[in-house]
Amino acid sequence: MDADLLEVSTARGLCSSTPYSTPCQTVIATMDITAENLLDFYATPLGQRAGEALGQRIRHWWPDLSGLRLMTSGYGLPLDSAIMAGAPLTLAHVVPARLAGVTGSALFPQTGRALVTDDTLLPLESDLIDRAILIHRLEHARRQDRTFREVWRVLRPGGRLIVVVPSAFGLWARMPTNPFGRGKAFTGLALAAVLNEQLFSLERMRNGLFFPPLSALKWARLPTGGVLIAEAQKFAGPAQLLQPGKAALNHRRSAAPVNKVLDQETRRRDHRGKPEEADRSR
Repeated sequence: MDADLLEVSTARGLCSSTPYSTPCQTVIATMDITAENLLDFYATPLGQRAGEALGQRIRHWWPDLSGLRLMTSGYGLPLDSAIMAGAPLTLAHVVPARLAGVTGSALFPQTGRALVTDDTLLPLESDLIDRAILIHRLEHARRQDRTFREVWRVLRPGGRLIVVVPSAFGLWARMPTNPFGRGKAFTGLALAAVLNEQLFSLERMRNGLFFPPLSALKWARLPTGGVLIAEAQKFAGPAQLLQPGKAALNHRRSAAPVNKVLDQETRRRDHRGKPEEADRSR
């Protein structure tokens, strides 16, 4: 994806993370965890193992993403290689400004796929995205309904969503030395109820990360996973907008340049032709 895809004016309350931009100068109220914390964690052997395990689960559920438009919300950069896996797709990582903190885009790899944006307004047109992944997002959301409203809006009819949250019964949620030990932990029933309330139909749910969040015990296996991984599908019915009118106008204005480049990226990819399928035997 071209870096231009993520160039959105900071005048709209959004921060661009392209190689040609500077972080927003706005004072930002940060979460109890920051992108810097996540970057440090996923650079460790434990973090790399966690990222690989989550990526494998996602690829198992979504083995063929060729030609699709996919968005991660929260901190999905550790899943980058698993999601791409040689498939010709369009990918954007949307990072909430509260998570990015004052350092903004300076922490992110300059791939042109990471975007720092407002917590509850996505700079994308409605019904644009085929698949979405929420990771390190829902447990830190101040307003879960607004978070889901935006994801619902940008997903096309029948679009699918994967949510990764800390499990309330897992060891990871009880140890704040790892990212899943911060924020709100969920039970399976609670997560299913939230998805249903926000117009998503739960398709399946599994536990993940069955190893301890301790490198010294890396060969041990836990009876309960540290996270819940759920897949849901967008309901066909209309979502309830919390702030109609002005918010809808802001969506249309902010989405225009992004959608234009998305279409250009898709045309370039189709013109080049599809590369050979990646080996998915792992």
